[in-house]
Amino acid sequence: MTIDKDKLRGVLAKLASLPEGSDIPDEILAELNHDEILAIYIEQMLMEKNVERTDEVRQKLFDEVSNEIMNNIVNAMPDYLVKQINESLESGADDDVINKAIDESGVDVETITEQTMTAFREKYLNGEEK
Repeated sequence: MTIDKDKLRGVLAKLASLPEGSDIPDEILAELNHDEILAIYIEQMLMEKNVERTDEVRQKLFDEVSNEIMNNIVNAMPDYLVKQINESLESGADDDVINKAIDESGVDVETITEQTMTAFREKYLNGEEK
């Protein structure tokens, strides 16, 4: 997880001033990488559930939601590309191989990510987390 904690605190302060239920404004999203967006999402879930916010809990949730997102993206891909990814990873390839295959697949990563994050949030807030 690649996160600038000072940047995260600043974004969370900005978000706290928005009306409840507001989406994160595009100008804030544009400044964030994927990991930072997930970290903010997780922080908001923890605040909403009113539980202790420790680095251990944050990392656990980050790993779980990241894994679910990747699993759902891979499950939406054609079998030949999944096979290609697996073979490449077995031979020591890096994340660029996965990203290239995802791009080639035409899978709607944004929609899958949003749907996965929403489903994860609902499960977590309703006590159905692992």
